[in-house]
Amino acid sequence: MMRFSVLLLFIALHAPSLSYSQQPAASAPPEDSLQPAPVFNWDYIHSGFMDARDQALAPLHWNGIQWLTCGALAATESALVFGSGDKNIQIWAQANRNNTSNLIERYAGDPFGNGLYPAILMGSAYFTGLLLHRDKPKRFAMLCAKSFILSGITAEVIKNIAGRYRPYQDNPPNPLHWKGPAAFLKDNSFPSGHTTIAFSTATMLALEYPRPLIIPIAAYTLASITALGRINGNYHWGSDVLMGAATGYFTSRLVFNHNNWGKLQKRHRNSKHGDVWHTVF
Repeated sequence: MMRFSVLLLFIALHAPSLSYSQQPAASAPPEDSLQPAPVFNWDYIHSGFMDARDQALAPLHWNGIQWLTCGALAATESALVFGSGDKNIQIWAQANRNNTSNLIERYAGDPFGNGLYPAILMGSAYFTGLLLHRDKPKRFAMLCAKSFILSGITAEVIKNIAGRYRPYQDNPPNPLHWKGPAAFLKDNSFPSGHTTIAFSTATMLALEYPRPLIIPIAAYTLASITALGRINGNYHWGSDVLMGAATGYFTSRLVFNHNNWGKLQKRHRNSKHGDVWHTVF
């Protein structure tokens, strides 16, 4: 019962991102006054704090569909942890692990989850925008960086509250081995940070560049390879990567859909006194 209560706490810590996940975001918003100008300034920094605030307060504004989504996630996580799902997935993955799966994990999945490929992607997009005098690539890079940081912090907070042992830390592996906050900065399997970063990056890319369709397909394929690679490498349980994927996905949708950055810039432009320090908390 204690482990189940702890798991529900983790769901609650992560789940605020669901608040904006149900809003339509099939494509980037049109070029209008709410499109943020890609400039690193106080509005950009301030919007990051607003996004974090919105994550924390989002459950106060959930509708029925969002509560059902949260409940479905909690039920799936519980089934994996307590219904032998994690254990069976780990056994199957290690029994079928081979040189090919290790190479894919090493050169495709791991760099996309440890921040290397996302950093290259964001840097390339930003400098491409500079060279071609295009705002969209720069805006994507800055939104992606904001989501990258927020989702990463969210995952780290949950990790250090959970204190879950990784599969390779026990012999035999035990999916029910959780130490909670007592394992601060030591045992941090839940959720998968690599998967969080991978899905955060893939989701923002898919939201900003929904066409051609190959872009979101490739982005989510690489993110899924990252998630599967964490299981292949015996670093994570299935429930770890599921929670990581959900954290990254919903955080990026919140950052994109709520558009705090654009709203702050519009408020600044419309202010008769040009008060960029206006507090909205």
